Order: sequence, then structure tokens, then C-alpha cells
Amino acid sequence: MINKHIILIIIIFQIKGFVACNNDKYYEGEKDPVKIKEYNNKVYYASEKLDSLAVISHITEQKLQEVYDLAILATENKSNKEIDTLIISQLRGYFPKKDTVYVSKIVKYLDSLQVKYIKIELEKKQLEDTTILNDSVGVIYYKVHYYNNKKKHFSTQKDKANYILKKNPEKFKSEFKFYFTSIGKLDE
Repeated sequence: MINKHIILIIIIFQIKGFVACNNDKYYEGEKDPVKIKEYNNKVYYASEKLDSLAVISHITEQKLQEVYDLAILATENKSNKEIDTLIISQLRGYFPKKDTVYVSKIVKYLDSLQVKYIKIELEKKQLEDTTILNDSVGVIYYKVHYYNNKKKHFSTQKDKANYILKKNPEKFKSEFKFYFTSIGKLDE
């Protein structure tokens, strides 16, 4: 009788273990290509709004997600030159010198992985303090979760991004524009 209970308990644990191993992560969200096509980096932020690390972190996370989403959209539309050119132009706007080489490396890298969805997760413990001066430079560490066309997670990569908050010389107020100087492992 005790042997039957032990065997039953062992079978239950094996079933639970099997189910736990097959519980894969899936992308929980929707990707709206029309909305992504409208992403750009034309917003200026007032210095009063950049008063905390949490705000800068939120903006950085949002901008990283936009860059990666646009890059994925570029990989999906590489056969349509008009759309591809427009998306690449939008991506260049996230870099201070409209960098073409950097953008093409990001797009080619995501295309080689056949990524269809991405989720950005900031490394909260590794955020560096930033004080807003004329041109403030910062570094942020993050994880990129990659998902395939069936929304199934297939990889996670730790990366870093260097950014600059560039003071807008055309305005009388203290306003800043956000740019990336490097993203991911491409700066090695």
C-alpha cells in the first residue's frame, strides 16, 4: 500500500516536471506596424521633466523599444524599397549624426536572427546616475528578449546603450533631445 502511494507521488512529480519544462515563454503583446511606422525621434524634453533617473530610464527604455521595433519592421519590408528607405531614415533619427552604418548593422543582426518581436528589460541595479548639463552622456544596461514569428521566446541577450541628451540650441528654454551613440554589442 505504501509502495503504491510512493509510486503515485513519483509519477505526479514527473508529470509536473514535464509540464514545467514545456512551459515556454511567449511574447505577450501585439505589434501594430502602422503605429511603429509613425515612430520618430523628434520630441524634445524640458529639463524639468528630466529631473530623475526614473524618468530618463523610462525614456531610454521607450526609445530602445522603438529602435528595435523599427529595425524589425525594416527587416520585414526590405523587399519594398520605398518603405525600407522611410524606416531606415526614421532609424537614423535616433542617432546624432544620422549614422547609416550603425543602423544597417542593427537591421542585419536582427534579420540574421529572424526576430519578429522584442521586449526590452532594463537592468535596474546597473543604471548610472546622470545629471542634466548641456550635453549629458549616460550608459544604460538592459536585456533584449528575442521572439520568433510564432511569438515564442528563443533567446535573451544582455546589452548596453550609450545615449546623449543634447541641448537644443534653437530654443530659449532648456530642452533636450535624446540620441543613442551606440546600442548593443555593435560598438565593440
